[in-house]
Amino acid sequence: MKLRITFLLLAIICTFITRNSLAFDERMRMPSQKRELKPNSMPVNEVPKVMQGVAIKENLGKAVDLNLSFTDQNNKVTTISEMLADGKPIILTLNYYRCSTLCSIQLINFAKSLKELGWRIGKDFKVATISFDPTDKTTDALKKQQEYLNLADQENGNWNFYVGNEDNIKALTQQIGFYYNYDPVSKEFAHAAAIFFITPGAKISSYLYGISYKPRDIKFSLMDASLDKIGSPTDQILLTCFHYNPTTGKYDAFAMGMMRIAALITVFFLFIILGIFFWREKRKKAI
Repeated sequence: MKLRITFLLLAIICTFITRNSLAFDERMRMPSQKRELKPNSMPVNEVPKVMQGVAIKENLGKAVDLNLSFTDQNNKVTTISEMLADGKPIILTLNYYRCSTLCSIQLINFAKSLKELGWRIGKDFKVATISFDPTDKTTDALKKQQEYLNLADQENGNWNFYVGNEDNIKALTQQIGFYYNYDPVSKEFAHAAAIFFITPGAKISSYLYGISYKPRDIKFSLMDASLDKIGSPTDQILLTCFHYNPTTGKYDAFAMGMMRIAALITVFFLFIILGIFFWREKRKKAI
């Protein structure tokens, strides 16, 4: 009788824990919330004219036009469809090659993060940098590719640098939600900084903002973009404890994920305790 009551109580505890802590809402992995990254919080009439309209507006879950085409550093015209043909997610950066300030700082930090990440570019994912300046040339793209692949310590990595015509550039940047302005006085572009993760199905998976990126955030974003097809079992467990926050554009500690892990550990030890209990009862009967 005592044995049955003990078993029943353990079963109730396990059911309660798994229902409340292991429940998973798939919508969390690709949130529908959108946020707008603005240059500052000043009233619009006080923002410099060149900065007005400069923003990143998230289009999470939306697809990029597969027919858009760009020319890489080797003068090869490539469509978005061809970039994704091998079924690997892409980290996309939007920069222009004459920029010696924001773009350079962003790409330097990004290359260093890729080096720290330790994943070979091209094995499970690729990187594409597309210039939004239609006057950039493939020779500029080649120089940038060599510079940043060396910085990432992956001279043979699949990180291509592209140029394009104005129509394709405008179409892509609008689909991504990347808005910028050209200043004819300085002959420079005003723009924000972020990297974008594209799934093999051409959908926008996540945005990481700023000019520097944690290797952990890049790893988790790639895992999400690949639909969990890349990453070790340990990485998958860690991802459970972190959640993409569209407000911050980063991966924050996720209480529900930690509860899931704690619940699994609890259930595991409950079954061990139950096994020991049964073993002792069986041993007593045998004696």
